[in-house]
Amino acid sequence: MKWLIIPLLIFPFMLSAQKEIKLKRRYLAKYEGTVPAYSMGSALEVVDVEETPITVTIGKRFIYTTIGDRKLQGTYKVMFEADKYYLLDATMTGQMVNERILVYKRGKRIARDGMYPQPLADLKKTRRRK
Repeated sequence: MKWLIIPLLIFPFMLSAQKEIKLKRRYLAKYEGTVPAYSMGSALEVVDVEETPITVTIGKRFIYTTIGDRKLQGTYKVMFEADKYYLLDATMTGQMVNERILVYKRGKRIARDGMYPQPLADLKKTRRRK
């Protein structure tokens, strides 16, 4: 009898732990900012990369990223929700490495953690035109 009660008590907790987290509608928007200048070293030389404009558009099931002239599209998954932010794992088509995006709950901003050696880029939500 005891072995029957224990699984019945644990089962509801297992179901609630696997619930998919969805990003709230107010965070689905277009964000703009800049990727700061950085240096990239190779075996032969050091290359300086200039500051570049970046745009990230988050939709219901998609994400678009524009860095300079390069446009990427893909999907995202909400990895977890913390008290102050959501952590997104963005899978872009044509890239082997996923990008991490922090969507802050306050301040109408996000932070993009790109591939090494790109520094963290802070982006602000753009206003909708009427």
